[in-house]
Amino acid sequence: MTIEQLRHQQAVGFRRLRFQPALESRYRDIRDQGIRERARPVSASALVLFLVYSLLDWAMLPDSLARQTVFIRLLITCPTISLVWWLSWQPLRPGVFLRFYGLAYLVGGLSVIAIIGIARLAEFPLPYEGILLMLMFGYFAMGIPFRLVSTLSLILVLTYLAMEYVTGMPLNELAINGFFIMTANIIGMVGSWLSEHRQRAHFLDRQMLEALRSQAEKESERKTSLITVASHDLRQPLNIISLILENLRADSLPAEQSALVDRLKTSVAHFNGLLASVLDISRLQEGMVKPETEPLTPARVLEQLQQTCGERANNLGVEMVFRDVSDGKAVMADPQLLHRILQNLVFNALDHSAASRIEISVGSADGQLAFTVSDNGRGIDQATRARIFDPFFRTCRSDDPGLGLGLAIVRELAELMDGTCTLDSDTDNGACFRVALPACQPHQVTENTLSFSPDSPHQGLLVVEDHDESRHWMQRILSGWGYDVHAFANAEQALEHSEGLSNAILVTDLHLPGEPGDQLFATLSQRQAISGGVMVTADTSMAEGYNPSRRLWTLHKPLQPMRLRAALQQLMRR
Repeated sequence: MTIEQLRHQQAVGFRRLRFQPALESRYRDIRDQGIRERARPVSASALVLFLVYSLLDWAMLPDSLARQTVFIRLLITCPTISLVWWLSWQPLRPGVFLRFYGLAYLVGGLSVIAIIGIARLAEFPLPYEGILLMLMFGYFAMGIPFRLVSTLSLILVLTYLAMEYVTGMPLNELAINGFFIMTANIIGMVGSWLSEHRQRAHFLDRQMLEALRSQAEKESERKTSLITVASHDLRQPLNIISLILENLRADSLPAEQSALVDRLKTSVAHFNGLLASVLDISRLQEGMVKPETEPLTPARVLEQLQQTCGERANNLGVEMVFRDVSDGKAVMADPQLLHRILQNLVFNALDHSAASRIEISVGSADGQLAFTVSDNGRGIDQATRARIFDPFFRTCRSDDPGLGLGLAIVRELAELMDGTCTLDSDTDNGACFRVALPACQPHQVTENTLSFSPDSPHQGLLVVEDHDESRHWMQRILSGWGYDVHAFANAEQALEHSEGLSNAILVTDLHLPGEPGDQLFATLSQRQAISGGVMVTADTSMAEGYNPSRRLWTLHKPLQPMRLRAALQQLMRR
């Protein structure tokens, strides 16, 4: 049922212990299953009680009377109870077991009345409390639905009164017994109604929670789909714009037009950063980011950070200093997520601190490895420090054009890897961010599993991109950097051209028609045609970063030319 139907049911209530037809059917199915499970311990305990009563009959009643009562208990009541216990384990149609269960209650009650009646005829009076116990047993212990148990209990009460009348009980005594038994029956009816009403209320609450959970899951799936589509469909045109602007910048332009191109490139980069931040925080909130931790040596982490951030720092005239005092320990972290954390912190310092020097250091303490990113910039005031990690928090400075998501993403990523990110800032001495992650013992990591000769010259770049315009501008940029570029529209063309190649570098889009980019990389690596590669994708569910065991970079669209150039230079050097 829909949430609206469930809310309507809650609004109109169910004092008559009935839901709307569709909901009533589901409730009865679940109720019947619950009664079957409840009947197992109840029937087992009832069977034990009747066997105990049989022994008491032999011990306390005259022999002639005991033979009759024990016969009723052992040959009628106990087999009926045993049948109920056996049926509770059988695959019966909905509602069938409940009828047998109610019938067993009726048979049990009638057997008690029969025993009292036989005792009356034998002039050995038994107290009528036995029928009271049977009524309470049906109402509360057995948990039979209100209407059914009320009907059966009324039949038992009337049968008992008729039996007492037939066996000659005086009318005044019969009236007194009848009053107490009817009072007990009414109490049981009220308790049974309240119990079923509570069960139905709990059932309705569970259905509402289930409907809300299902709605939330569907909404999450829609958000995930939207994030994926937005990530791809928005990044692709931005990628083309970035590639065109990089080619324009390489050309000889008049000063005024060159300045306009630089401003346009800055605006595009800013928009790309905003888009990436929004998509990243959305992926984190939707649980789309799953860390895959492994032991990482601090030296490798710092080297990769220097390669991706060094050129930007040089362009801004900022000195970057790296220090490793980790005492040979490793850090247990996802290499791509850790790189993203440190990159965000470095870029944050480059963009907002007005610093001339940034120091990145690694040290160990208390079973953790701590990465600190400190600068000598203007620092962070006390009021800002309290909210610096809040999503969408921005300072009041006019030169802060971001959305306030970068540091929120950093803390989220650190916590995903069982780490922390904290700020130790002094207004006069810049800012210092500390990322602490679990430390571990380093293990031998093979930096290169591909077979190639590092002394042999590289045989150029293989560019595989199915989008014609992206492929054209990518080829122009790489050729402008001095590379020998061979561009192809699909994997089949690249595989055909790769015959006889060795030690080349592959630059490929992930989503290609036919054979995807990661499979193409694996095939060319197996042929020893390439010595490394760069995987380009608009799918932000794949984290950016470098995989040293495969010698493979993963970069997101739109491409930042300086990152692509740094990745290629690293692959060429190794």
